[in-house]
Amino acid sequence: MLLLAMLSTPPVAFAQATSWGELDAAARDAVALGEVPGVVVLVGEGERVFYRKATGSRALVPTVEPETVDTIFDLASLTKVVATTPAVLLLWEQGRVELDAPLGRYLKEFSVPAFQDVTVRRLLTHSAGLPAMPARAAMTRGFPEAARVLARGGLAVTPGTSFLYSDTGFILLGELVRRVSGEPLDRFVQKRFYEPLGMRHTTFRPPPSWRPRIAPTEIVSDHGPLRGIVHDGNARTLGGVAGHAGLFGTVDDLGRFCRMLLQRGVLNGRRYLKESTVRAMFTPEVIGETTRGLGWDMASPYSRTLGSFFPVGAGGHTGFTGPAIWMDPASQGYMIILTNRVHPYGKGSVVELRRRISTAVGTRLAGPGEPPPIVPTESGGPAADEVAAPTGQTLTGLDQLRAEGFGRLRGRSVGLVTNQTGIDARGRRGIDLIAAAPGVALRAVFSPEHGLAGQLDVAVPNSRDVATGLPVWSLYGDTRRPTAEMLAGLDTLVFDIQDVGARYYTYLATLVYVLEEAAKRRIAVVVLDRPNPITGRVIEGPVMDADLRSFTAPHPIPVRPGMTIGEFGLMVAAERRLKVDLTVIPLANWERGQWFDQTGLPWVDPSPNIRSPMQALLYSGIGLLEATNLSVGRGTDTPFEVVGAPWIKAEELADALDKKGLEGVRFQPVSFTPSSSVYAGQGVAGVRLDVTDREAIRPVTVALALARELMDRYPAQFRPAAIQNLLVNRSTMWALLRGEPLLGIRRWAEASRASFLQRRASYLIYR
Repeated sequence: MLLLAMLSTPPVAFAQATSWGELDAAARDAVALGEVPGVVVLVGEGERVFYRKATGSRALVPTVEPETVDTIFDLASLTKVVATTPAVLLLWEQGRVELDAPLGRYLKEFSVPAFQDVTVRRLLTHSAGLPAMPARAAMTRGFPEAARVLARGGLAVTPGTSFLYSDTGFILLGELVRRVSGEPLDRFVQKRFYEPLGMRHTTFRPPPSWRPRIAPTEIVSDHGPLRGIVHDGNARTLGGVAGHAGLFGTVDDLGRFCRMLLQRGVLNGRRYLKESTVRAMFTPEVIGETTRGLGWDMASPYSRTLGSFFPVGAGGHTGFTGPAIWMDPASQGYMIILTNRVHPYGKGSVVELRRRISTAVGTRLAGPGEPPPIVPTESGGPAADEVAAPTGQTLTGLDQLRAEGFGRLRGRSVGLVTNQTGIDARGRRGIDLIAAAPGVALRAVFSPEHGLAGQLDVAVPNSRDVATGLPVWSLYGDTRRPTAEMLAGLDTLVFDIQDVGARYYTYLATLVYVLEEAAKRRIAVVVLDRPNPITGRVIEGPVMDADLRSFTAPHPIPVRPGMTIGEFGLMVAAERRLKVDLTVIPLANWERGQWFDQTGLPWVDPSPNIRSPMQALLYSGIGLLEATNLSVGRGTDTPFEVVGAPWIKAEELADALDKKGLEGVRFQPVSFTPSSSVYAGQGVAGVRLDVTDREAIRPVTVALALARELMDRYPAQFRPAAIQNLLVNRSTMWALLRGEPLLGIRRWAEASRASFLQRRASYLIYR
């Protein structure tokens, strides 16, 4: 494992910096915008502290109190990793708990077959299948009766099959500590960790004398703000001590705890955990699209604003009231953010605060590095102008299937994954063609993001197809994967959706999920191939970091992979070793250098804001910017063709970008008022991208160049860190945030290109 290697090698020096002004600005802005009342931040490496500062107010009501570095905070879910996890692992060290033993060995209420696969390890990694939240009836009864009530409640999902963040699981682990050790969780950790570590202001149920220094949280009922009383309702019901929440502490105390772990279980010459225990704690365990350590988060939906900016192998945790920890074993660097964002009315947000602080700290941890040489973006095949277009109109996989008389589906019970793009060359719906095919039983339809008609920009409900009466199961609603209920009675899934040639377009993820669920249930999959609308010749942008998988980052490929959706399906099935019966029915009369408008096929908007092949091309780059505080034209007639913000000076920006000499594009100053999305209803200024040569333009490079220019011109306004939401490549993001020139950023972006080309070659169907 990567992290094991990191823990066994000397630490890498934390990149030095003359100023931590980015952290000052992030904290000031969060307070000024009312996102948090105050914040305390600590950044260190080993025994050295680089940054330790309080900003804003500890309390806003009933009176304003200034924030101080010794403020005591409700640590919320940091309890899971600062109390419960080390307690369980210390018992494991002592031979009193086995990680792979069923929970029922220690809590007799769970010693029944239904819970046989609910192991201690799975509880620590949130893969045990227990419900996210415990039943209120169980909490009001307290332990041991609570265990009986929770056991009667059963499982939410099958243990070991998926990640489901579970307070319930950690509440039970807290009870496990009590039963195995004979001491309640708070007393156990106080004696073995907090007192000897010198964590003098870390405890459950803090005494009244501490309250003047405690940051209050939410106003509850008639009691005013909670102060020294845990914010989490279930922990409160359990008397303030629980395995999932209840701990209070200071930033300095947490710094000592982090240093102990980063020094492999030792602090100031005293050992608290074995080195092997710390290694186990931070050994990555992949659960679906999530990577967890024992207790600790490494890459999950909860850590997107933290882990995606720190080096691979780093880990940490967050809490509902606002706290966060992130640590990098390789450098022994760590970051702690403490805030009470729920004060006073349960609102507030730490998303941007965490992103900005982790961006600055993670980039420093990474250091400058040496970028690799730049390589061409073409796939190595002949250029489009060197290859004559194939004779005749392109035929899709659906056309080919129809021409064969649907023989491959005869005798099959079929589910069709499709949307408005699933039409043949004559514009007829695949749903209707397959439903009418002799000997084929079309039982259900599945729709992706935007729904069957491709018009929704919200969650998609289940429905029925009006023409056929078939049920239409949504794969962009309560679930994004086909469930057992949806797949009941099917032996074949047919996938027929047009994608747009960009990694973060979610139809690719839908195909991945279809393949994975079909493999589990031995259902055959038939992919009806469709053209890559922006050609299959150009590869551009960084390969995503494999540990940052998500719905918009489904597989380690570049931003623009230069593959058809059928070729992508072959790659996923092979590289994930899925035992799935996969057939790709290929296109006829299509070659890699062709654009969609050269195929003769009817264009159907694949989603509401991709209305032409040109917009699909620009989306493959400009789409990276839409999570930032820029409008990318959503809510206008020209999505992804314009970029703007209220603080941009249009003419100056257009002139500066034109001077960069980017191939295939010119920039025109523009003003517009989007009707939706970012800056809805506000007038903004920016640039229009006029594509002068679609073969030459490299949209990812254009987006990075635009971001780089905005960072230089508007450092106080532009927020580039959210580019990482879709870029999901640390090296490229670090280079951008360090302010490297565009050539250096491009080098990092293309660093894994050669290895990707080797991987890709095995799955290409077309020349």
